[in-house]
Amino acid sequence: MTSRLLLDGPAHPDKMKPVNTRRSARFEILAPALFWGSVWGLWEATAGHAVHLLRVPGLAGAVMLPAAVLFMGRAFAASGREEAIFLAGCVAAGLKLLDLLVPGHDLLAVLNPAQFILLEALAVAGAQAAARSLAERRRAASLPKRDPGRSPLGRTR
Repeated sequence: MTSRLLLDGPAHPDKMKPVNTRRSARFEILAPALFWGSVWGLWEATAGHAVHLLRVPGLAGAVMLPAAVLFMGRAFAASGREEAIFLAGCVAAGLKLLDLLVPGHDLLAVLNPAQFILLEALAVAGAQAAARSLAERRRAASLPKRDPGRSPLGRTR
């Protein structure tokens, strides 16, 4: 992949900086989502399969949910965007669906966790977006309102 370069001054190679293009912005979301979604999906396909085989009520949720929150948090931390959380969930669910290729798997035993992964990622991405919006509104409300008739020093113009 070649990136366009922009001269920040005279023709000095040490002053060249890459231009932030739309493609690199997409990559900043996709790369963490693909990586952490793959890790999450492999975790679901291996450890999740083993935990579900034990057939202990509530054990799968107690083991798999904290790991899922960890992977979603890492995807968000690496990208800073809520979209990465949902995309990581899509990747993880897709990898979980690969369990259908292994002989002897029950269809519902694979589809239900894949659906839960998608819903979990959607819920966490929505909660993160709501938390960010609330924080921005609180920050905006805490800023002092500037009266156009007053100077920054408080004197009337």
